Amino acid sequence: MSVDEIKDYYKEWWENPKDIRNVVFDGLNELVKERIPQGEGKKALDVGSGHGRIVSYLVEKGYDVTAVDFNEDFCLELKRRFPNVRVLQEDVRNLNFEENETFDVVTCIELVQNLNKDELVELLRKLGGEVTKSLLINISNRNSLHNWWIEKRGFKKDFVFNYTPDEFDGYLEDAGLRIVYRRGIGLVTPISLFSGFRGKLIPVWLAKMINKLLDRYMTKSCHLYYVEAVNEKL
Repeated sequence: MSVDEIKDYYKEWWENPKDIRNVVFDGLNELVKERIPQGEGKKALDVGSGHGRIVSYLVEKGYDVTAVDFNEDFCLELKRRFPNVRVLQEDVRNLNFEENETFDVVTCIELVQNLNKDELVELLRKLGGEVTKSLLINISNRNSLHNWWIEKRGFKKDFVFNYTPDEFDGYLEDAGLRIVYRRGIGLVTPISLFSGFRGKLIPVWLAKMINKLLDRYMTKSCHLYYVEAVNEKL
């Protein structure tokens, strides 16, 4: 696995309209927007900012935002779109915080799937120290229909790591973070017979219909597992 391979993949597919999974990712983004509390006079850190969807929500809510991404093109875009946001071009695996620097909220959305277990545990350890009061984060669920399909078809990239909700809950607890909210997104994800999302087997309309009815009841079986956790030491 190389950093350039990850960058090239996300340059092509991050929020690409051709990605049939967007119905699930959009559902996650809508949930995050709803769940972010008002932030006037508060500080927020967004880790793995991409094109800035979550950054835009934090700005709208009134936060003083720091955005982190390791893709130089994404960082240039973030600086152009959000001139009042501090943008750091950093690999989250090497991210260190200034002494006594804290954030009221940290968002880490659609990033964890690119961290192996040791990297994920280390990131949570840093955040669970004295960096943030509240963490909004998600994983790609190893127990989901989507994960079963991409493994069966050989679509899974070498840089993608999936975790079960129970595993992830344990990592958060070990890092000193207490879960206060859980939600699953995407019990059914549109899947395709061929790579590049060609030959749809489960269409978008069907996934939308099923997920609207069942996601909230199937939290630990969905494609994405979203968690909010608090640091009670701060």
